[in-house]
Amino acid sequence: MLFKVERLEKTDNPLLIMVPTKFVLALLKLHEKLDDKDLEWAVGGDLGEALRTVRIEPDCIEILTSKEGAQKIRQAIADYSPRQIELLVQQLPRNASIQDNEYPVYLRSHYFEFYVNEIKVKVHGALQYKINGWDWGDVFQFKPDQVYVVEKKTDVVPLSDKYSLYTNLGWFDRAEKIRRIFAIRKKS
Repeated sequence: MLFKVERLEKTDNPLLIMVPTKFVLALLKLHEKLDDKDLEWAVGGDLGEALRTVRIEPDCIEILTSKEGAQKIRQAIADYSPRQIELLVQQLPRNASIQDNEYPVYLRSHYFEFYVNEIKVKVHGALQYKINGWDWGDVFQFKPDQVYVVEKKTDVVPLSDKYSLYTNLGWFDRAEKIRRIFAIRKKS
């Protein structure tokens, strides 16, 4: 996959992704700190989608890992002054839309954050979702896809898993962005 650094709107090529330089540089710093460690981590959130050619502008780096992985990552990046790991329950800014009803969506994870080159990095260990007062779902698990970012193999959350999550939450605008990528790849 080719990565070129520009703003997203400056290309007509649907398979050429524009990731801002600051995110590429921050990812490379993370690889320096994490590659020789025995842990599994993947890029999720908007950046994970952008790395898979979805037209979205990231505002941070989100890393998904296990509870133990969060602890190992925190140790590996200690010189970035990360916050302490906490079991965080957070309401997402967007509600689920299910059968014409709106419900709050919550996530729970072993969470901490830190900054790399002024880019916020959010680490979620053993991420779970919950809608309204329903039970917590299972830990979000997936077999990561891989992309190369300046010759560094980077695990990302698969678009098929994100598509399922978005359709289940009724976030059809986000699911449509991913569906377009599936359609383009099918034509190729």
